[in-house]
Amino acid sequence: MLNFLPGRLVGCLAMLLLAVNVLLWVFILFVFSFLKFILPIRPLTKQFDKILLWIAENWISGNVLWMKLTQKTVWDVQGLKGLNYRGWYLVVSNHQSWADIFVLQKLLNRRI
Repeated sequence: MLNFLPGRLVGCLAMLLLAVNVLLWVFILFVFSFLKFILPIRPLTKQFDKILLWIAENWISGNVLWMKLTQKTVWDVQGLKGLNYRGWYLVVSNHQSWADIFVLQKLLNRRI
């Protein structure tokens, strides 16, 4: 979307958006993680689990958003149709590049 801007500016903007996204969500995540830790009451921990999952999914959505804004990525993906959101999966990344984690987040967020 912002590809009309000079490359260096887009790069700086991408870094800024990533930093803001991380700082926003990590603060919220730490608050609820701490509350879950100090209040180990079963009904509360179940609610905290739902809140923490919501935080993680939205953190990933923020990552996807800044990537959409700053990158011209064309996705060609197959094999996601049979995934179950409530299922269990072992996801392995070989970390051949810095983008592995972001790619997995983009493809699997709210799918597993």
